[in-house]
Amino acid sequence: MSSNTQKTVTLADFSDDDLLEICRAADVIACECPGYVARLLRQVRSFRSYTLSCIEQFPKDAETHEWLASQAERVDQILWETMVGLMKQEGLVDDSGQVKLESMSARARAIALKQVGGADSARGAS
Repeated sequence: MSSNTQKTVTLADFSDDDLLEICRAADVIACECPGYVARLLRQVRSFRSYTLSCIEQFPKDAETHEWLASQAERVDQILWETMVGLMKQEGLVDDSGQVKLESMSARARAIALKQVGGADSARGAS
């Protein structure tokens, strides 16, 4: 795969499609943390959208649903900051703030090969 076709995600904001790409790229045997956090973030966003739709459907409970949506937004921010921090700590972000999805997959393959065939297998796959 050529580096010209490498898919990247901007740190500025993760769309649902971006989160799906992170989940796909992070499908590792050793550690699924990036994919797990991405799935949590998608679920929180889905819940927020759902609770906002409840405001129209259940006007008598609007205050409760507005509060729930506000809380979900706070959780979204915490998870987003967690995702950004994780990507940076793992060296999966370039200087322009792009998440290098191909690097995530390459790292995952190297970890899996090391677990299955030892360090020599991982070096040979690089």
